[in-house]
Amino acid sequence: MLFILPQPTRFYYGLVFVLVFTTMLVNAQQKLGKITGNVVDEKLAELPFVQILLKRSADSSVVKAILANDRGQFSFEVPDGKYFIDLRMMGYSTVHSKVFDIANAQTQSLGVIRLSPTATQLAAVNITATVPFVERRADKLIVNLNGLGSGAPIMEVMNQLPGVSVSPDDRISLNGKSVQIYIDGKATTLSSEALAGMLKGISSSAIQKVELIAQPSAKYDAAGNGAIINIIRKRNYKAGLNGNVYAGGGKGTFGKANGGLNLNYKGKAYNLLLNLDYNYNKYFYDSYIASTFLGAEGIALSQSTTAIKSTRTNANYTPNLGMDFYLSKRTTLSASFKPGFQTFGRNSTANIDDVARQSQFINLVNIHASNLSSGLRLQHQIDSLGRDLTLDLDYYRYGNYNDQDNRTLTFSPASDLQSVVGQDRVFDVYAFKMDYTHPLAKGHQLEMGMKTSYVNAKNSNFYQDFAGQQSNLFDYKESISALYFTYARTGDKFSYQLGIRGEYTNGQGEQEFGKDRFTRSYFQPFPSVHLDYKFTKNHSLSLGMNKRVERPGYESLNPLVRIISSNNLQQGNPALKPLVAYNADIWYGYKNAFFFGLTYSHSVDDFTSISVPLVNSVISTLPGNADYGNYFTLQAMYGKQVLPWWYTSSNTILSKRSFKGEFNGGLLESDGIASLSGTSYNSFSLSKNFSVMFLFNYRGKSVDRTITNRAFTYVTAGIRQQLLNKKASVQLNAMDIFKSYRNEYNQNSGTLQQLWRNQFETRMVKLNFSYSFGGTVKNTKKSNGAEDERKRSALNEN
Repeated sequence: MLFILPQPTRFYYGLVFVLVFTTMLVNAQQKLGKITGNVVDEKLAELPFVQILLKRSADSSVVKAILANDRGQFSFEVPDGKYFIDLRMMGYSTVHSKVFDIANAQTQSLGVIRLSPTATQLAAVNITATVPFVERRADKLIVNLNGLGSGAPIMEVMNQLPGVSVSPDDRISLNGKSVQIYIDGKATTLSSEALAGMLKGISSSAIQKVELIAQPSAKYDAAGNGAIINIIRKRNYKAGLNGNVYAGGGKGTFGKANGGLNLNYKGKAYNLLLNLDYNYNKYFYDSYIASTFLGAEGIALSQSTTAIKSTRTNANYTPNLGMDFYLSKRTTLSASFKPGFQTFGRNSTANIDDVARQSQFINLVNIHASNLSSGLRLQHQIDSLGRDLTLDLDYYRYGNYNDQDNRTLTFSPASDLQSVVGQDRVFDVYAFKMDYTHPLAKGHQLEMGMKTSYVNAKNSNFYQDFAGQQSNLFDYKESISALYFTYARTGDKFSYQLGIRGEYTNGQGEQEFGKDRFTRSYFQPFPSVHLDYKFTKNHSLSLGMNKRVERPGYESLNPLVRIISSNNLQQGNPALKPLVAYNADIWYGYKNAFFFGLTYSHSVDDFTSISVPLVNSVISTLPGNADYGNYFTLQAMYGKQVLPWWYTSSNTILSKRSFKGEFNGGLLESDGIASLSGTSYNSFSLSKNFSVMFLFNYRGKSVDRTITNRAFTYVTAGIRQQLLNKKASVQLNAMDIFKSYRNEYNQNSGTLQQLWRNQFETRMVKLNFSYSFGGTVKNTKKSNGAEDERKRSALNEN
């Protein structure tokens, strides 16, 4: 089904023709220079397989990474420009060469370079300063960890990065926006809890840098109006067996546990990777819902309250097998096979009180979910200049099987009504993707690519009570075709990136009961612009603009009812249109430590959530489209190693959101309110291997479309001890010490006003242990061609 081309088929032929023609054109224009050298050890013996990184002098960006041969020799073919090289090998000091200039396709010999554990001056090479902590690029902010975190889990380090915040329920945001996590440039395919468990198990000592991409360029899927955090692992070139083991436990009201094992075996012609990750969480989730039904004049007609007490358990097991086959020095074939298994149980009791009755609703939920991600990737390095062609073929399947046993006890009059509900959701995603990178002369670079995906989402409901049986089906099929181009220049003072992406979408939905059908076909262009100017070494200014689309999740289109309680339902909206957003931001940076920025986003057909009164005080909550939404922020961020023993990362955001839309026959409009939020992380090293940390987080009162959120604050503290020459670490954290985190809001749906108070476990103690052996585990190349479609298949927990 992957190769069934959606309408119009000619679009695909156009993509391939333009890609091939452009590739042939730029290939015919390049004249290359050459860089050579030879690496020896402190005894002047040839040092084989040293890692050589070729970098541009303007911004330290990596142009190419290679290994010296078995005699320590290396060479690069490069266009004209200014460069330097890094030489790295375990057990030896990293060496940074002096800057050299390639002009008129000349050959530059660096001569013999000696690596030594203690040398400060090497033949033909001068050691320079280490890579800066923060690097500002035209389209991203790069944080080079440089030992930050000292082996703590990367999830704990997230709160230390500029503009990044992690809430007590492990939700990550960047500059106030939701994020998608990438690892080594590949989008993750885990549920939010499984992802959190994985990030808590990855040691920060295994991470080279983190890319914070607030405004994704045209290279990325246009879907999703949030940001991207890309975690880059340290590359391991050491042959043999390497691995990492981690484990963690926690205690709040209930116990939690996670653990895993990562094994990597690298041979001369292949690389094998096995990951075993497990995460278990038991917690409570209580909700209080007060609903007021209004008449035409805004007069209260009736009220109802629902108090829900729920105990939930969630277990995730995600094994992963990856294989790299080195077909030649420049060609690698990678395969990944990643099944996932999840069980989710929810036992809840809802006490309902309205004008007509008092009742108790018992809801017993048992969910079994499984997913399978598999993919093939072929990566060919055309030359040592950096020309690179990558092909990805992906398949993703997700199955969610939900069984509910419901019972309604009505106290006046007395009765006992029972029902059994079965809800199945199955998604199949196929995707093919091709990317090509072509460096040009004087810091210029062209990237282009295409992607096609096909999704088949099947949804079914089965309902049985004393009156009989009912069933319903909803099927949704969607195909997306995309082509993108980006053109970038990196200069000493001025850098820029220009991009354009075109996506054609064709979707068809059909509901069995009622024979409702809909079809959508549309083409959308998505331009992006990123500019960066360095006034001086310490002062910089950057500007980013893009257009993005947020397509409805498949569950948001599904009209079949999901039960929360006997008077609170949830369902999708087949009429929901995609959100189109226009984003812009401007940032000033000082010494790569202080950043001040303005951001603005205008959304057409903005998403919002509306509660609709049905009959007998029953309420159905579903998504809808507003006419527009505006989001404005004013931000200040500061992150620096202030003293050798004190690191701080703090950010403050002043934001305001407004929107306007017509729902339930009435106009809903809000100018929003100015909301202040802030986060401050501080870490103090009391000795070489022992440190303490404090995290303070405040969220002010805010208006988010139809919802008004209450303010809250929370404090977390922890200690960390490193062991075994920093190969192992133990960390103890106390989360939400004062139990001050709150999730309370008012929702205005016109004729219906609701107050929601949600409480769940936030105060707890967590202990994490991590140990690495044999070196850093090398990450397998995983493709992400199906990632956007997989994200939209995610089910929201009721």
